[in-house]
Amino acid sequence: MALIVQNDQGTVPGANAYISVQEFKDYHDARGNSYAGQTDQQIETGIVRATDYLDGRFRFVGKPLYGRDQTTAWPRSDAWDCSRRYVTGIPREVKDATAEYALRALAADLLPDPIRDPSGAPVQSKSETVGPISESVTYVSGAVFVMPKYPAAHSKLVRACLLISGGNV
Repeated sequence: MALIVQNDQGTVPGANAYISVQEFKDYHDARGNSYAGQTDQQIETGIVRATDYLDGRFRFVGKPLYGRDQTTAWPRSDAWDCSRRYVTGIPREVKDATAEYALRALAADLLPDPIRDPSGAPVQSKSETVGPISESVTYVSGAVFVMPKYPAAHSKLVRACLLISGGNV
């Protein structure tokens, strides 16, 4: 998968990322976060997954500059921050959140499918014993799926007022 970084004008065809591998490394190096053992290709994949997560998970202020033809949610028009300043390009907070989510995407799925039994009921835990056969299943009470939370990234978007709703971390 090729990493195609969106520019601040929103004009990159097929863009699938908000940051480059170098921006990822600079961000995490400045914070002492480890990505040791990760290849540039793995980091690229993490960045694409992080961008997909951001674009699919959140409702941002404003609207994409080029509507449905734009392959990333940012940059946007009619977007204003907490200080009522017009937001142009891809905000620093979106790029920072992309770096945070990308690091997490290197270790695990950002939005895993809930575990379900054959009937479709969500499973909280399951244990099996082979001899003399024992099985135990605990189901999720209320059957409500809870989205994973990543406060280090989410809080950047909330503090900048870039989200339409939500804000709970």
